[in-house]
Amino acid sequence: MSPSVETAPVPSRGDAADDPAVWIHPEEPGRSLIVGTDKRSGLLVFDLAGNQRQYLAEGRFNNVDLRTGAWGRADLTIAVASAREPAELVVFELEHETGRVRVVARHDAVIDEPYGICLYLDGRRQPWIVMNGKDGLFVQFELRPDYGVAEARRWRTETQPEGCVADDEAGVLYIGEEEYGVWRLSADPSQPANLVSFAAIGDGVLQADVEGLAVYRTTDGTTGETKTYLVVSSQGDNSYAVYDVASRAHRGSFRIGGHPDIDETSETDGIAVTSTPLPGYPEGVLVVQDGDNPGQNQNFKLVSWVEVRAALGM
Repeated sequence: MSPSVETAPVPSRGDAADDPAVWIHPEEPGRSLIVGTDKRSGLLVFDLAGNQRQYLAEGRFNNVDLRTGAWGRADLTIAVASAREPAELVVFELEHETGRVRVVARHDAVIDEPYGICLYLDGRRQPWIVMNGKDGLFVQFELRPDYGVAEARRWRTETQPEGCVADDEAGVLYIGEEEYGVWRLSADPSQPANLVSFAAIGDGVLQADVEGLAVYRTTDGTTGETKTYLVVSSQGDNSYAVYDVASRAHRGSFRIGGHPDIDETSETDGIAVTSTPLPGYPEGVLVVQDGDNPGQNQNFKLVSWVEVRAALGM
């Protein structure tokens, strides 16, 4: 398979682009946006054609995540990013009408060198932030309506983590430990952080480093059956693994090749996916960071989920 679109290159040279998130416009899917980090300088916003719409040169943002509907407000989209030097947890609002993003709060990260971050919306639509650091420390915070935060729980992995994603419907967190694999645990901060192995490096599928994680959920319009998949960036072999979360079965892995207009992807860090139909993407879109964009700064590539499903025979 190959990308259908690539974004404009990020402003910074070298290893700069890192993590994307997809925002779905509530009324006009064609106006949906991709928010991506330049970990050397700031946050970028792209449209579905890959055009840069906004650049916030306000920090070394490493990872980003977003949610619409916090505290039951359908008109509110919040994003969070992990920032280095200074080590901060940064909160943003995305304005639905204009698509503009603005910083609304900055907090001390508590973590010395922040890496991954993800948002979780519980059944009450309360948002929780999970951040991790290079030393393996994870901290889960409650995000309050005034954009203050309160620490809820902590845990650790033995080695460096980064990728993190919440399955809001199931109340589950998936976290990536770069040289181990993927762990699963309850997203409920009142529960013990008991890590259960989901997929390990050495199982013949994943090759270190394990990087970005993303959850794809789809419901069959005829049977009503819901399927949920976890997509994992296997950076060591430039591939992407897809797992059925119910059975933990590996449904297959794929690479993203190039064509005359857009190059292949490699050394991918962050990824994001949505099953929402979008113009040109009837079953949703996968967005991946590309670590090598010949002749230009790094960027992000978009791939139709139709291609993923067809390649893996799902």
